[in-house]
Amino acid sequence: MIFKNFIRILKVNVFYTFATVFLLSFLVFFLNILFSLTAWVYSFSQDARNKLGIYLYFKEWDKPEDIQKTYELIIDMKTRLENNWIKVIYLSKEKAIKTLSKRLPKIIQNFEKYGIKNPIPPTMYIIFKSENQYKIVRKIVTDPKYSSIILNISDIWTENSYKKQEQIVSKTIEFTNFLVKFYVFLSVVLVLIILWFIMLILKLSFYNFYAQIEVEKLIWFSYFQIKAPFLLYSLFLILISALISYGYFYILLHYLNDYFLSVFSVNLFELIKQNIYYIKIGILSELIALPFVSLLISNIFLDRLIKKI
Repeated sequence: MIFKNFIRILKVNVFYTFATVFLLSFLVFFLNILFSLTAWVYSFSQDARNKLGIYLYFKEWDKPEDIQKTYELIIDMKTRLENNWIKVIYLSKEKAIKTLSKRLPKIIQNFEKYGIKNPIPPTMYIIFKSENQYKIVRKIVTDPKYSSIILNISDIWTENSYKKQEQIVSKTIEFTNFLVKFYVFLSVVLVLIILWFIMLILKLSFYNFYAQIEVEKLIWFSYFQIKAPFLLYSLFLILISALISYGYFYILLHYLNDYFLSVFSVNLFELIKQNIYYIKIGILSELIALPFVSLLISNIFLDRLIKKI
C-alpha cells in the first residue's frame, strides 16, 4: 500500500517532480562547488602554515675536488638543520629542473628551443615554523664555512625577514579562514533552500491527497502508514537530484580540465585520482547526510500537516 501510494504521488505530480528535480539538482550542484572550494581553501590554508622558509642556491664548480667539497658541505648543513628538527628539501640540479618542468613546462621548452643548458643551480628549501627555528637556521646557514658555496646568502637575511614572512602567512591564513567560514555559511543557506523546496513540494503533494488522507485517518491508519509514501517521495527527490548534480559536476570538470591543461599544464582528473579516497568519503557523506536531514525535516513537517486534518 505504501509503495502504491508513492507511485500515485509520482504520477499525480509529474510536472512538479520534474521541475523540483531540475531545480534541486542545480542547488546540489552549487552546494558541491561550495564544498569543493571549502576543501581546497582549507587545504591551502594548512599548506600556508608551512610556507615560512628560504631557498638557498649553491654555486657550481668544474673541478671534481670542488664539486665533492661542495657536496660534503651541503650534506653537513642539511644534517645540522635536520638534527634541530628543521625540515629540509634538497634538489640537485637535475631534480630542480624536473620540478620546474612540471610547474612551468613552457619555460623548459624555451630553454631547449634556444639551446640553453640547465640554468638552475642545486637548491635547498629550508622550512621553519617559529622564530626560534628561524634563528637556528640563520645561525647554521651563516656559518663562515658555508659562505663559499651559497650564491644568494646576501639576499635572504634582512632585518625583518622572518617577521615579514610571518605577516604574509598570517594574513593569508586569516583570509583563507574567512573564506572557509563564508563558504560554510553559503553552504548552510543552500541546504536550507533545498529543504524549503522539498517542504514546498511535499505540502503541494499532501493537499493533492487531502481527501484520501482524511479517509485513512478515519480507518485508523497509523501516522507512519500515511507519511511513508511522502517520505519516499522526499527521498526520491533528493537522491535523484544529487545524482544528476554529479553529472553537471563531471561536465564542468571536463571543460575546466581543457583550460587547466592548456594554461597551467595541470590535469584535474589526475588530481582527482590522487585524492579519490577523500572524494569518495565526501560523496558518501553527502548521500547519507542530505537524505537523512531531508527525511528528518520531512517527517516533522508531515506530522504537523496530518494533525491539522
